Amino acid sequence: MAKYVFGIDLGTTYSCIAYVDETGRATVINNSEGTNTTPSVVNFASQNQVVVGQVAKENAVIDPQNTSSLVKTLLGKSDFAISYNGDNKSPEEVSAYILRKLTEDAAKLIDAEVKDVVITCPAYFGTAERTATKNAGTIAGLNVLEVISEPTAAALYYGCIKEHDEKTILVYDLGGGTFDVTIMRINADSIEVVCSDGNHELGGKDWDEAIMRYLASEFASENGFNGEFDEYAQQNLRLKAEKAKQQLSSREEIPVMLDAAGLVARINLSRTVFEEITASLLNQTIEKTDAAIAIAEAKGFKVDEIILVGGSTRMPQVTEALMEKYGLEPKVLEPDEAVAKGAAIHAVNVYIHKQKNISGFGDSGDGASHDENATAGVELEELAVVPELIGISGKVKPIIVATTKSFALKVLKESEEQCFNMIIKNEKMDNGAIHITRQFGTAEDNQDTAELVVYESDYMEEYYDVELVEPLGTASLELPGSLPAGAPIEVTFTLNTEGILVVTGVDMTSGKDVKVTMQSTGIMAQEKVEELKEKSRQVAVM
Repeated sequence: MAKYVFGIDLGTTYSCIAYVDETGRATVINNSEGTNTTPSVVNFASQNQVVVGQVAKENAVIDPQNTSSLVKTLLGKSDFAISYNGDNKSPEEVSAYILRKLTEDAAKLIDAEVKDVVITCPAYFGTAERTATKNAGTIAGLNVLEVISEPTAAALYYGCIKEHDEKTILVYDLGGGTFDVTIMRINADSIEVVCSDGNHELGGKDWDEAIMRYLASEFASENGFNGEFDEYAQQNLRLKAEKAKQQLSSREEIPVMLDAAGLVARINLSRTVFEEITASLLNQTIEKTDAAIAIAEAKGFKVDEIILVGGSTRMPQVTEALMEKYGLEPKVLEPDEAVAKGAAIHAVNVYIHKQKNISGFGDSGDGASHDENATAGVELEELAVVPELIGISGKVKPIIVATTKSFALKVLKESEEQCFNMIIKNEKMDNGAIHITRQFGTAEDNQDTAELVVYESDYMEEYYDVELVEPLGTASLELPGSLPAGAPIEVTFTLNTEGILVVTGVDMTSGKDVKVTMQSTGIMAQEKVEELKEKSRQVAVM
């Protein structure tokens, strides 16, 4: 029987796993190589074996065709990550191998089963990305208690390790492949998300690519090389660019040795040049931070502290830019470990809440979606709780989240099709969910059906053009066929903490209704998830 529940930071470039130990302390579990983070890289060695982590990252240089990296950027956006031996691998399947590496190594080290987990994702992830993240966990054989936003996890950890008065903190989270900025209110009895913004396509990898372009240009200038780097040279260049970025966090200048097409060059790269060629990237994060602060201030909150999370915040330019812009000295919060530790703390909270309210894992009323057929693997009395997680009321501090996307219904407004936002981004979600009900009318006489077309976006206006975004999904409400135009139809949107939306439509005349869980068209079918789960069991992870 399992003894713990776990938090997993499934990162674009590096991943990490943690748990709350017997003393109530959130602790990261090292991998079998002895490091606290594992590169999110998978090398397909054979049909029945994959290599994950540092060795896979090194193998990428000599075996790039069979190596997958940065797979997190594909979750919820594509059904293809890599092809091996004629078999197309989805981002969920590849991510599942990363999760298996983390959990299998952890199980061996602490001699306990790893089953019940909370997995983190960028705050900016929408329905498709969050569902894909959860599916990856299921394929890995895990019971995913919940998917939680990375900055929320970091803030939870911060709220548990620091003694402080009520204050508003800004979590600036720059990881390997995503950027999030989240503003939160922490007090003695709760942690509340005020708002969030970000760019899930911007991260440390973009700084690496800027270095790669600079080094390639300098290499060409020194050698008169006018060809293209082959796949081997590209992978080698990527590794050296990442290493150069890391070294420049503590050094003013470094030499980089490059070789391609039989040519060799030594290129000096200074921190000054590095900061010049990446200034536009940093400015993008500042613009998102400005937008989040403006929303918080409109709600009456002023930022008191800035917390840095994510390995890419080690770059000195980040701290310098934030200090210059906002006049606050950022505090570094264990960049590699804070998210996983916060997720582990939250896992205990979620597990206790679910088990105290229900038998097994059903709908606990907290808005989270989970496997109703799963059974408890941990006895409640065995779980250690972080003491600081208990508020002055004597109860576990709740995390009050906010919506990370807007959800709209297609309507006719002055004879034109428009999206009407039922749920608007950054709305407070009390009790872990938000329910919005509105009444509309049929468009014309004698309609047989009412099509409820739903959209997910970042638009915060009440109305916007339907051509701006693709629909999230559609529900068809059957009508009697004899109703006049304007006959009342009631529509309810219910959104949970994991970004899963349920849409209910009711014909107020006949009482007929329709209830649909909205998921993007690219979401993997549950039958496919179960098929890949069984397939994954046949593959050894090294």
